[in-house]
Amino acid sequence: MRLSRSTGLRRVNTMAGLCLGLLGAVQGLALASDDKPTPVSPSSVPSSALTYVQDRHLGESLGWLGYQVASRTVTFTILVETVGRTKAQEIVQNELQYLQPHYQQAWDRNLAAAYAASFSEEELNALDVGDPPPEVAGKLRAKQREVGRDMKGRSSELLKVYVSTALDNALKKAKP
Repeated sequence: MRLSRSTGLRRVNTMAGLCLGLLGAVQGLALASDDKPTPVSPSSVPSSALTYVQDRHLGESLGWLGYQVASRTVTFTILVETVGRTKAQEIVQNELQYLQPHYQQAWDRNLAAAYAASFSEEELNALDVGDPPPEVAGKLRAKQREVGRDMKGRSSELLKVYVSTALDNALKKAKP
């Protein structure tokens, strides 16, 4: 699928805004506990919203965002001091990559639920097709902050658990 420059930039700006909002939400990260976030039920997310998120690959930033959060933690600093920056980056990235499939569906459902809260099924279908009417495209631009705040509320705990589990695993692998 080939995107126009404006569509590609809009998509990058959309995900950057969502990611930065979530990044700010998890600055006080601790290591994983037994608390698991309550996932959004698959039946509670309209299929048009989930299709839009998956077809447009809107949730694929999970791994990147996870690394951005992880690299700003005290735990990551300890890893760097223990095994060096390059090895710490490699271990953490590998752990995030390994764990991502376990969290990706919940992440996508949360993102779909955030979009579904702001858009009708018809609007989501129009967005998914890729050439929405001007009023829907304008609404998408206008609602990005709202969708981002909704996603932050739904997913900051999921992101914390994902990152802290990866860091916990990385620490175990970095032990001499």
